[in-house]
Amino acid sequence: MQENDPAPPGIPLAGFMTLNVLVGSSHGISRVALPLFAASLHAQSWQIGLVGGLQFGGLLLLSMPTGALIDRHGSLLLFRIGVLAAALIFAFGLTAASAPWQLILCVTGLALVIPLRLVTTNTEFLHLLPSLHPAKAGWNRAANTLGMYFIGPSLGALLIAALGYPSTFVMLAVAYLGMFVIGSRVLAKAPPGRGSEATPLVQRVRRQMQTVIARPMLRRTMLIDMIGQMALAYFSVFIVLLAMRHFGLGLQVAAGLVTLQGALFVATLFIGGALTVRWHDDRRYLVAITLLLGQALLLAFARSPAWLWGGAALLGVGLGLQQLSSVTRYGQLMKELGRGHGGGLSSMAGPAGGLSGSVLGGLLSQQWGLPAGFRVLVGLYLLLGWLQWRQVRAVARAAAQAGEAEPPRHDG
Repeated sequence: MQENDPAPPGIPLAGFMTLNVLVGSSHGISRVALPLFAASLHAQSWQIGLVGGLQFGGLLLLSMPTGALIDRHGSLLLFRIGVLAAALIFAFGLTAASAPWQLILCVTGLALVIPLRLVTTNTEFLHLLPSLHPAKAGWNRAANTLGMYFIGPSLGALLIAALGYPSTFVMLAVAYLGMFVIGSRVLAKAPPGRGSEATPLVQRVRRQMQTVIARPMLRRTMLIDMIGQMALAYFSVFIVLLAMRHFGLGLQVAAGLVTLQGALFVATLFIGGALTVRWHDDRRYLVAITLLLGQALLLAFARSPAWLWGGAALLGVGLGLQQLSSVTRYGQLMKELGRGHGGGLSSMAGPAGGLSGSVLGGLLSQQWGLPAGFRVLVGLYLLLGWLQWRQVRAVARAAAQAGEAEPPRHDG
């Protein structure tokens, strides 16, 4: 059932990209700062994993309700609330934290407001996507990643070394105030909420679950996204610690692994759409899964820092190709089902993987060491690769039987 959404908003792509560079940079700084801050407070590995995973837990639990709130209240109001709340937590909560439990409490607060910021911007971009050229499908995510994995980690390491953790958190609070100003301008043209005419929350969540159950393509896309985010989350939380503790790399050099992964991810998102525009989504997924299996093998059984750099590179390219297919499919879903309905679903799988990659990865590393999470990912990608190979062959057989020269782009 499709909702009566207005036409795509008059929001320029450049506005989304500018906002997402700032959002991504702030996230990138916090991704480096929070696990290291936890380690400086003598947190255990499972607590460090929890710090990295709680934000994904908030997205997992609140993505669908946030979609309903977007339908009722519009994206702009929710975005403003989420940004201001995050600024207050960084300025007055994290600067005062002196024990792991206090840090975890602050991160829990951040987890509750992250959906208000991320689901709103993601929803409005996906609503705009059908009006863009297919080669630009990954540009908005590339802008976010440019900040999160390229600018943010390097800047975070510099800020921590020069200012310490409390001052770094103050700088992050200032950055969130900047997001408030820029985001208010970018989202000012987003469609308003429908107020009392919006679908009630419980009914909307039930419809979203029915959509997941009824659509095999959506379930496959969400599974691939979940495992991809699992790999990224474990890498983001533990690769710096692994490089420093197992191979003696300094903080700046170790953070460069995150930077390399992010740089290649961004490059793939910017140019991969043009290079693979004629590929079937399932073929692009299969190539991505092969690369991601390679990175898991390198990081799981690393024998030198060169293995870490190779794994980071394969992770960046593999996830970039994966995201190009996922964004296309979620954009089609948004066009068919409406902004609030599709926006909530598109934001669920990644957080599920991020939560499991960080929290369960922390438990694995606590018990069996930092490489243990990558070894689990080897098994998951072997299974996922087999499933995706079957899907590619099934699509090819269906196309041959139908007498088509090329498989359809979407399998329904």
